[in-house]
Amino acid sequence: MPENTDRRLLVTGASGTLGAPLTERAAASGWYVTGTCLAHPDRVRAGRPVRLDLRDPGAVHDLVRAVRPDVIIHTAVTERSGAGFADAIRLAGRHVVQAAVEVGARLVALSTDLVFDGAKTLYTEDSPPQPAPGSDYGHAKVDMERDTLAICPGALVVRTSLIYDFDPANAQVAWMLRAIERGERLRLFVDQVRCPIWAVNLADVLLELADTDAAGLLHVVGPEPLSRYDLGTALLDALGIDPALHVDMAQAPGSRPKSLVLDITRARSIVNTPLLTVAQARARWETSRNQ
Repeated sequence: MPENTDRRLLVTGASGTLGAPLTERAAASGWYVTGTCLAHPDRVRAGRPVRLDLRDPGAVHDLVRAVRPDVIIHTAVTERSGAGFADAIRLAGRHVVQAAVEVGARLVALSTDLVFDGAKTLYTEDSPPQPAPGSDYGHAKVDMERDTLAICPGALVVRTSLIYDFDPANAQVAWMLRAIERGERLRLFVDQVRCPIWAVNLADVLLELADTDAAGLLHVVGPEPLSRYDLGTALLDALGIDPALHVDMAQAPGSRPKSLVLDITRARSIVNTPLLTVAQARARWETSRNQ
C-alpha cells in the first residue's frame, strides 16, 4: 500500500534523465507529484506536468505557492543545455530555493562531481570545490550550491555523477545509438574515470533523503569508479549490442578531468537504499523488465 498519499512533491526538470524516473518512482510510492518541464510535458512519466521557465522568478513563486509542496527536488538544468545554460543554472537554483523558503518546503537540489577538477584521487564533502579551467558548467554549479545553502542552510545539495539508464532515450545511451545508426565507430575514453549511478537508484535515494533532515552537501554516486569505456560498453551489452563491433578505446583530451571519484561514506551512513554497481543495476533492471 503506498504511503505519503497526502504529501506533495514538486520535481523540477521532470522530463529529464533523472526527473522522469523520479516522478515515476515518487508516484508509485504514493506522493502527489507535480513535475515541471520547459518544453516536453509528454516526457513527464507520472504526476501533473507543468510547463515552467525556472529563469522567471514570478512564475516559479506562483507555481510553488499554488502547489504548496512539502518537498521540492530540483533536478532541472543538470546538463549543458545550449547558449546561456550557465546563467540558467544560477537563476533556476536561486529562484527555486527562494520559493522553497517562502512556503517552508524541504529542498533537495542536484549538483555534480564537475565542481572538482580531478586533481585529487578522492573527494569528500569537505573538499573545496575547484572546477576544471574553462568549465562554465562546473563554476555555475558551484555558485548554485553556495547560493542554495546561503539562502536555506537546511537544504540538501546532492552531488552526483554520470546518470545512466538502460533506456535508448537516456543521455548516456542515445548518443551512442545515433552514432551506430550512422555507421560510425564509437571512441570511448579509457582514462576518464567517474562514478556513474543508475537513474532509478538515484531516484530512490533522493526520495529517501526527502524524509530526512540531512542538510549541506552530500555525495551520492555509484560505488564503482568506471571509465567512460567501461560504462559505455556495459550499457551497449545490456541492450544486446556487441561493443566489439562498434567501440574503439580512446584517450580523453587533456583539458578534461581524468578522475572524479566522490566519497560516499556520509551517504551510506544516512540512507538505507543501497548504491548499486552497474552490474547490480542491470540485474535489477532485467528482473523488473521480466516481471
